[in-house]
Amino acid sequence: MKKVIYSIFAIAALAISFASCEKDPVTEPDVTEEELITTVRLIVTDSNNVEHPFVYKIENGFGSATQGTVTIDTVKLMLGKMFTYRIEVLNESVSPAEDITAEVLSEKDAHLFFLASSPSSGAGSITMSNGSKDNQNLPFNQTGTMSSGLAGSGTLTITLLHEPTDKNGNSTAATGGETDAEAVFPVLIQ
Repeated sequence: MKKVIYSIFAIAALAISFASCEKDPVTEPDVTEEELITTVRLIVTDSNNVEHPFVYKIENGFGSATQGTVTIDTVKLMLGKMFTYRIEVLNESVSPAEDITAEVLSEKDAHLFFLASSPSSGAGSITMSNGSKDNQNLPFNQTGTMSSGLAGSGTLTITLLHEPTDKNGNSTAATGGETDAEAVFPVLIQ
Protein backbone atom coordinates (compact mmCIF):
# COMPACT_ATOMS: atom_id res chain seq x y z
CA MET A 1 0.00 0.00 0.00
CA LYS A 2 2.88 2.39 0.83
CA LYS A 3 4.39 1.70 -2.61
CA VAL A 4 1.11 2.66 -4.30
CA ILE A 5 0.86 5.89 -2.26
CA TYR A 6 4.52 6.73 -3.01
CA SER A 7 3.91 6.00 -6.72
CA ILE A 8 0.85 8.28 -6.79
CA PHE A 9 2.86 11.05 -5.11
CA ALA A 10 5.76 10.53 -7.53
CA ILE A 11 3.44 10.72 -10.56
CA ALA A 12 1.76 13.84 -9.18
CA ALA A 13 5.13 15.50 -8.51
CA LEU A 14 6.30 14.72 -12.05
CA ALA A 15 3.08 16.09 -13.51
CA ILE A 16 3.46 19.31 -11.49
CA SER A 17 7.13 19.71 -12.49
CA PHE A 18 6.31 19.17 -16.20
CA ALA A 19 3.39 21.61 -15.98
CA SER A 20 5.58 24.26 -14.37
CA CYS A 21 8.19 23.87 -17.14
CA GLU A 22 5.70 24.58 -19.90
CA LYS A 23 6.47 27.83 -21.65
CA ASP A 24 3.93 30.58 -21.66
CA PRO A 25 2.36 31.03 -25.05
CA VAL A 26 4.08 33.72 -27.07
CA THR A 27 1.89 36.76 -27.41
CA GLU A 28 2.39 39.00 -30.39
CA PRO A 29 2.66 42.70 -29.64
CA ASP A 30 -0.24 44.82 -30.78
CA VAL A 31 0.60 46.19 -34.20
CA THR A 32 -1.21 49.33 -35.24
CA GLU A 33 -1.56 49.07 -38.97
CA GLU A 34 -1.28 52.33 -40.85
CA GLU A 35 -4.31 53.34 -42.85
CA LEU A 36 -4.16 52.94 -46.61
CA ILE A 37 -4.45 56.34 -48.27
CA THR A 38 -5.43 56.27 -51.93
CA THR A 39 -6.75 59.80 -52.35
CA VAL A 40 -5.89 63.35 -51.41
CA ARG A 41 -8.79 65.69 -52.10
CA LEU A 42 -8.26 69.46 -52.15
CA ILE A 43 -11.52 71.41 -51.84
CA VAL A 44 -11.14 75.06 -52.81
CA THR A 45 -14.01 77.44 -52.01
CA ASP A 46 -14.31 80.70 -53.93
CA SER A 47 -15.74 84.04 -52.79
CA ASN A 48 -19.22 82.97 -53.96
CA ASN A 49 -19.02 80.01 -51.54
CA VAL A 50 -18.81 77.53 -54.44
CA GLU A 51 -16.65 74.47 -53.74
CA HIS A 52 -14.22 73.19 -56.37
CA PRO A 53 -12.85 69.71 -55.53
CA PHE A 54 -9.53 68.54 -57.00
CA VAL A 55 -8.49 64.89 -56.66
CA TYR A 56 -5.14 63.12 -56.64
CA LYS A 57 -5.81 59.37 -56.51
CA ILE A 58 -3.47 56.37 -56.64
CA GLU A 59 -5.54 53.19 -57.04
CA ASN A 60 -3.31 50.97 -54.88
CA GLY A 61 -2.36 53.69 -52.39
CA PHE A 62 0.49 56.07 -51.76
CA GLY A 63 3.79 54.27 -51.31
CA SER A 64 2.64 51.08 -53.06
CA ALA A 65 5.09 49.33 -55.37
CA THR A 66 2.40 48.97 -58.05
CA GLN A 67 0.37 52.16 -58.19
CA GLY A 68 -2.40 50.99 -60.52
CA THR A 69 -4.46 53.73 -62.14
CA VAL A 70 -3.41 57.27 -61.18
CA THR A 71 -5.88 60.17 -61.48
CA ILE A 72 -4.62 63.75 -61.11
CA ASP A 73 -6.83 66.82 -61.49
CA THR A 74 -5.38 70.17 -62.53
CA VAL A 75 -6.03 72.88 -59.97
CA LYS A 76 -7.58 75.66 -62.06
CA LEU A 77 -7.96 79.04 -60.37
CA MET A 78 -8.83 82.55 -61.45
CA LEU A 79 -5.86 84.90 -61.20
CA GLY A 80 -5.44 87.27 -58.29
CA LYS A 81 -8.20 85.79 -56.11
CA MET A 82 -8.45 84.66 -52.49
CA PHE A 83 -9.88 81.21 -51.65
CA THR A 84 -10.34 79.01 -48.61
CA TYR A 85 -9.25 75.38 -48.76
CA ARG A 86 -9.58 72.13 -46.88
CA ILE A 87 -7.82 68.83 -47.44
CA GLU A 88 -9.34 65.38 -47.08
CA VAL A 89 -7.59 61.99 -47.19
CA LEU A 90 -9.48 58.85 -48.19
CA ASN A 91 -9.12 55.14 -48.76
CA GLU A 92 -11.16 54.53 -51.90
CA SER A 93 -9.96 50.94 -52.34
CA VAL A 94 -12.94 49.85 -50.21
CA SER A 95 -16.64 50.41 -50.72
CA PRO A 96 -17.93 52.59 -49.28
CA ALA A 97 -14.79 54.75 -49.28
CA GLU A 98 -13.19 55.25 -45.88
CA ASP A 99 -12.67 58.90 -44.88
CA ILE A 100 -9.37 58.95 -42.99
CA THR A 101 -9.52 62.72 -42.41
CA ALA A 102 -11.23 62.35 -39.00
CA GLU A 103 -8.46 60.05 -37.77
CA VAL A 104 -5.78 62.50 -38.94
CA LEU A 105 -7.67 65.34 -37.22
CA SER A 106 -7.84 63.36 -33.96
CA GLU A 107 -4.04 62.91 -34.18
CA LYS A 108 -3.23 66.40 -35.48
CA ASP A 109 -0.41 66.93 -32.99
CA ALA A 110 1.39 64.08 -34.77
CA HIS A 111 0.55 65.21 -38.33
CA LEU A 112 1.16 68.15 -40.66
CA PHE A 113 -0.18 69.01 -44.08
CA PHE A 114 2.72 70.73 -45.83
CA LEU A 115 1.72 72.77 -48.90
CA ALA A 116 4.34 74.05 -51.35
CA SER A 117 3.81 76.03 -54.54
CA SER A 118 6.25 75.95 -57.42
CA PRO A 119 6.98 78.63 -58.40
CA SER A 120 6.69 80.23 -54.97
CA SER A 121 5.71 83.61 -56.41
CA GLY A 122 4.71 85.22 -59.69
CA ALA A 123 2.97 83.53 -62.63
CA GLY A 124 1.39 80.17 -61.74
CA SER A 125 2.01 80.50 -58.00
CA ILE A 126 -0.29 79.98 -55.03
CA THR A 127 0.35 81.56 -51.63
CA MET A 128 -1.05 79.85 -48.51
CA SER A 129 -1.89 81.57 -45.20
CA ASN A 130 -3.98 81.22 -42.05
CA GLY A 131 -3.45 77.46 -41.85
CA SER A 132 -5.23 75.56 -39.08
CA LYS A 133 -3.29 74.74 -35.91
CA ASP A 134 -2.82 71.64 -33.79
CA ASN A 135 -3.49 71.42 -30.03
CA GLN A 136 -0.07 72.98 -29.30
CA ASN A 137 -0.85 75.98 -31.56
CA LEU A 138 1.64 74.71 -34.15
CA PRO A 139 0.90 74.46 -37.89
CA PHE A 140 -1.41 71.65 -39.03
CA ASN A 141 -2.75 73.25 -42.26
CA GLN A 142 -5.68 70.96 -43.00
CA THR A 143 -7.65 74.15 -43.68
CA GLY A 144 -6.58 77.68 -44.52
CA THR A 145 -6.63 80.36 -47.17
CA MET A 146 -4.82 80.58 -50.48
CA SER A 147 -4.27 83.34 -53.00
CA SER A 148 -3.64 82.80 -56.70
CA GLY A 149 -0.82 84.66 -58.38
CA LEU A 150 -0.52 85.86 -61.96
CA ALA A 151 -1.70 83.86 -64.97
CA GLY A 152 0.53 80.87 -65.65
CA SER A 153 1.19 77.27 -64.70
CA GLY A 154 2.98 75.57 -61.87
CA THR A 155 2.47 72.86 -59.27
CA LEU A 156 1.03 72.58 -55.78
CA THR A 157 2.50 69.80 -53.65
CA ILE A 158 0.49 68.62 -50.65
CA THR A 159 2.39 66.33 -48.29
CA LEU A 160 0.84 64.65 -45.25
CA LEU A 161 3.65 64.16 -42.74
CA HIS A 162 3.51 61.85 -39.72
CA GLU A 163 5.42 62.85 -36.58
CA PRO A 164 7.21 65.89 -38.04
CA THR A 165 10.20 67.02 -36.00
CA ASP A 166 9.75 70.75 -36.75
CA LYS A 167 6.27 71.88 -37.79
CA ASN A 168 7.65 75.35 -38.55
CA GLY A 169 10.13 74.06 -41.13
CA ASN A 170 10.14 75.76 -44.53
CA SER A 171 10.48 72.52 -46.52
CA THR A 172 9.52 68.87 -46.04
CA ALA A 173 13.21 68.08 -45.43
CA ALA A 174 13.43 70.75 -42.71
CA THR A 175 10.09 69.64 -41.23
CA GLY A 176 11.12 66.00 -40.95
CA GLY A 177 8.85 63.08 -40.17
CA GLU A 178 7.51 60.29 -42.33
CA THR A 179 5.53 60.93 -45.51
CA ASP A 180 2.06 59.34 -45.37
CA ALA A 181 1.00 60.79 -48.74
CA GLU A 182 2.35 63.26 -51.28
CA ALA A 183 0.22 64.69 -54.08
CA VAL A 184 1.69 66.95 -56.78
CA PHE A 185 -1.16 68.80 -58.48
CA PRO A 186 -0.60 70.68 -61.74
CA VAL A 187 -1.77 74.29 -61.37
CA LEU A 188 -3.25 76.55 -64.04
CA ILE A 189 -4.04 80.14 -63.13
CA GLN A 190 -6.01 82.06 -65.75
